[in-house]
Amino acid sequence: MVRLSGMTLVALLVSIAAGCSLDPVNDEARADLGPETPGVARGPLHRPGQPCLACHDGSTAHPAMTVAGTVNAVLGSAAPLAGVSVALTDVTGMTVTAMTNAAGNFYVEPATWRPTFPLHVAITFGGYSSTMSTIIGRDGSCATCHTDPASRISAGPVFLAPVPALLPDGGSP
Repeated sequence: MVRLSGMTLVALLVSIAAGCSLDPVNDEARADLGPETPGVARGPLHRPGQPCLACHDGSTAHPAMTVAGTVNAVLGSAAPLAGVSVALTDVTGMTVTAMTNAAGNFYVEPATWRPTFPLHVAITFGGYSSTMSTIIGRDGSCATCHTDPASRISAGPVFLAPVPALLPDGGSP
């Protein structure tokens, strides 16, 4: 019979626990993101177009977010659009507005708003507005549905204008 000391037993249990996840679905979603983009530090500018809440759902040490996403300038381009106003309205009628940063990313933290789904969304930039024709049913991570490329189950990435000429400044993101 093998006897383990108290410290050895604790070390063994920690090792076993480290290999077991409390949420294997989220672990898989995080793994699917792949590596960080070289030269881009973790923070508000990283991983544009990816499902933010895969990491920022409050279950990890990352800052928690309730809604987050990326807005591109035009359809078919990964060029981000900074300064877009993203108005999110939940089923109770509460509206919160977030602004996109230099990477086109926006987010809302739980301390600011814990929405009651479903949500309606409208984006505005330079007097041009676009309203999402469907609702966000339950996942505040926009890229969960807005994947690239567009497909039969995704409208594709979020964008302000269908062509550059329709951007408020005549085509420059």
